Amino acid sequence: MSTNELLSEEQMDFLREMVNIGAGNAADAFSQMLHTTVDLSIPDVYIFPSTKPPPFLKDPAVPFAGTSMEMVGDVRGRLFFLVLDEQKNRLIGLIEKAMPGGENRGGVGIDLSVLEELANILAGVFLVSIHDFCRLNVYHSVPDLKTDMIQSLIEESIAGVLRETAQIILIESSFVIVGENIRTYFLIVPDLESTRKLVTSIEDARKEMYGNEED
Repeated sequence: MSTNELLSEEQMDFLREMVNIGAGNAADAFSQMLHTTVDLSIPDVYIFPSTKPPPFLKDPAVPFAGTSMEMVGDVRGRLFFLVLDEQKNRLIGLIEKAMPGGENRGGVGIDLSVLEELANILAGVFLVSIHDFCRLNVYHSVPDLKTDMIQSLIEESIAGVLRETAQIILIESSFVIVGENIRTYFLIVPDLESTRKLVTSIEDARKEMYGNEED
């Protein structure tokens, strides 16, 4: 599915390794939050030009819940966490069973808090991975949650960013909670200058860890 023209295959492998470590940390953090075992599948990582966004973003009829965050520091841009609306409802049901007192809340407030907290967790661990591997200091703002048709999400937030960036990094993950799979999408949308900085840092970190394979 990827139309990546940004990174070499070796650099993509290094990026996947960074993401895998972040995903493992996210599963641990989410397990502690829910007081139950949470597994996270090995994420799929793709890179798309901003002129050709991921296919699932092109269908305006698909309802999503999502959060938007600003990315600041050495890398600037936007972060987006998206989950299909029907997946969101399943996630809320699992949360209600797992969280203390959740069965008595009737879903009130749980959807908002859980999606925001999950976005916080994913943003935090992925940005920490960028820091640890690439030595870039990156931070994110408080998530802004929206539940709407994906077309509205694009028009209100993503589309404005895409005009100023070269690439979109998409991380697809499946959380496994009590035997149920919850598919999520995490988008990293750096601005053009930050894209160049990130690519250079990935290559420098890869060479430092594995050496220059061309030598």
